Amino acid sequence: MLFNIPYLTKYRSMLGTILRSHYKIVKVLGIGKSGTTYLATDIDLVESPLYVVKKIEFIDNGGMLPSIAEQLFEMQGSIAHNIGQHPQVPSLVARFEENGNRYLIREYIEGELLDRELTPGSIWSQTQVFDFLMDLVEILCLLHSFKYIHRDINPQNIIRRQDDGRFSLIGFSSVKDLGNVWPNLPDEDTRYLNDPSYVSYEQEQNMPQLNSDLYAVGAIAIQALTGKFPLEKDGYTYELKWRDEVNIDRRLVEIINRMVRPDYRNRYSSPLEALEALKAFALSQIPPSRSPQLKTPVILGTAACALLVGLGAAKLLSTATDKTPLLTSQASVTNTSPVAMNLNSIAWKSYVDKAANIQIKYPANWQQEDIKNIVTGENVMFVSPQDKNSGNKFRENISIRVENLTDPQTTLANYTQSTIAEIKRYYQNAKIVESSSILLAKKPANLVIYTGKDENAQVIKNLEVWTIDRGKAYILTYKARPDRYYQYLGTAMNAIDSFELE
Repeated sequence: MLFNIPYLTKYRSMLGTILRSHYKIVKVLGIGKSGTTYLATDIDLVESPLYVVKKIEFIDNGGMLPSIAEQLFEMQGSIAHNIGQHPQVPSLVARFEENGNRYLIREYIEGELLDRELTPGSIWSQTQVFDFLMDLVEILCLLHSFKYIHRDINPQNIIRRQDDGRFSLIGFSSVKDLGNVWPNLPDEDTRYLNDPSYVSYEQEQNMPQLNSDLYAVGAIAIQALTGKFPLEKDGYTYELKWRDEVNIDRRLVEIINRMVRPDYRNRYSSPLEALEALKAFALSQIPPSRSPQLKTPVILGTAACALLVGLGAAKLLSTATDKTPLLTSQASVTNTSPVAMNLNSIAWKSYVDKAANIQIKYPANWQQEDIKNIVTGENVMFVSPQDKNSGNKFRENISIRVENLTDPQTTLANYTQSTIAEIKRYYQNAKIVESSSILLAKKPANLVIYTGKDENAQVIKNLEVWTIDRGKAYILTYKARPDRYYQYLGTAMNAIDSFELE
């Protein structure tokens, strides 16, 4: 939509306006059918955090009926609140009316739009595409749980976050809410809202389904794999032409291809089904565990996502036992697997601490560092090889901590509660991704995955498992940068799997 200068002046007149006495408008971000989006700063806070302000207004005819404006405000506020529960979606900070206008205040995500990255000829690796699919499909699981259809998923509505490199989804103004009835709101025609390459056949007919967003995500993955845009469709079958142009694991090809089937009935029925397929693919890259203590509870439960794939929203990820994929032999692993380690080729060393009654296996090419600290209980750390291509000095590591409990009657549940509270205090912007019950050294244990900034203000992703035995807590932690988390995830799993108490 093109605007002349006087028309734009109307919206720029908001610049400098202070809402609710502390949200100062500093920039116009976008103008849409249902309102204008601004960037604002909080003048009350020293660090002056940024927020996205949505002013509800219908610009096509200069205004809308009060009943329609009120319902649109309520609907978009409800959607923003619900989806803001996901750590990769902007959270709703406030919603209010002021001087007869309606405003939604959302979290501002610092980062770069994906369309800046997906330039013609730029081709992603299998690992990059897998990570992208995991992030986006997980977000779609949350939308699907509320019966929302985004309808406008494209690279301009996806941000690679600056702090951890993960993808966030934005642009929820055109969400279709199938879970609630909004009688005063006409159903918006979104056939031409998105670029045709990302639009499914049923959305072209203005009949989007709950799995229509999967088509858009799959199309973006194909664009990233081929470096081509617009995507070419077969004039007869309507299938996207791409499979002969990529060299990735055929199982991932099959997953993406099912996401972009022209007939929505032949796609995954839901984002959760697609997520299970991605999860199975990740599992197939890792050989069977050497011992059974993690295998049964982890692979058969929601912690399969937590330990092996690092997913969030545990309530959305339950997997029935009869659907659990079997682990395949390492012979089937390609060189471009998401967990880029041939674990059977790794030489392992044993670490034994008789005083602490513990032993564990770790990769022979990892550096052992004794970090014994009688106050914190830190015992030993195993540090990954230095990445010569990375300017970051942080190295992924696995550590063991043994803590003497002040109260020998402390239960695992009590210890878990206090430890999670401690994590939130210690880490800046800490976000708990998953908390699950598993086994460690054949004993009941808890697994937590979380992200946050460490003492050096660097975003770290942590996988932590702990158990309690004879008045002591045993804590194993895998720390990694988010963009390298999967590289050593299989190694960390096998090390944790080998942990024993004497």
